[in-house]
Amino acid sequence: MKINKQVKSRIINSEKRKQMTTKTKIILLVLLLLGIISAGILYYNRHKIINKLKVYYRTYLSTNSANCPCCPNLFTDNVATHEKAYTSGEGITPQKNDAGLLKLLKQKKLIEIKSNKYYIIRKMDYAKPYILPKGKKFIDALATLYAEKCSQERIEYIPFTITSITRTIDSVNELTNSNPNGIKNSAHLKGKTFDVSYTAFKEKSKQKSLFIQSLKEMRSKKRCYVKFERNGCLHITVR
Repeated sequence: MKINKQVKSRIINSEKRKQMTTKTKIILLVLLLLGIISAGILYYNRHKIINKLKVYYRTYLSTNSANCPCCPNLFTDNVATHEKAYTSGEGITPQKNDAGLLKLLKQKKLIEIKSNKYYIIRKMDYAKPYILPKGKKFIDALATLYAEKCSQERIEYIPFTITSITRTIDSVNELTNSNPNGIKNSAHLKGKTFDVSYTAFKEKSKQKSLFIQSLKEMRSKKRCYVKFERNGCLHITVR
């Protein structure tokens, strides 16, 4: 009788161990599958993740303000202020996608601007280099004023870099998914807002200073609104 109990106990314990081993194998298999799926998702979205990390670094960890120490105090026009530039009705209706912008371009309501000896149009991921004619005139006037200052100082003219101009509803939605600074009701939707990179001047500190002086003058003459952004850009809306 005792032998039977011992045998029965051993059988039960053996079954329990088998069940535990099976459960452990299943758990490990599930974890492995989850790891493979997660790795696949990460790989598929690697570019978006990298972009988000870059934006986070530029926004919260970088010291871009050191590249333009006077800018945070000089250029304080907030989002609501930039919106005032459009209250008169001037500006395009926000377009759903690039096809809408192209239609406005063909109608000559927008014009395309290209790199030249005065400024560089950087490749834009979330915008098109299209702007209202008034915006183009402002950019040219800003470049002329900056060039005059370089001439007066007898230093080489360094083209300033424009990084973003007109966006669409779709591109703004895409941008806000990867950029914590992005806003849905962006002034970039309306045709006379653009960004200039102050970090693109790099070691050319004198030229950068003269460009900042030029932009300050244009703002003081009430020709534009300007907002300093820690991501390396000056957000400019033509008035």
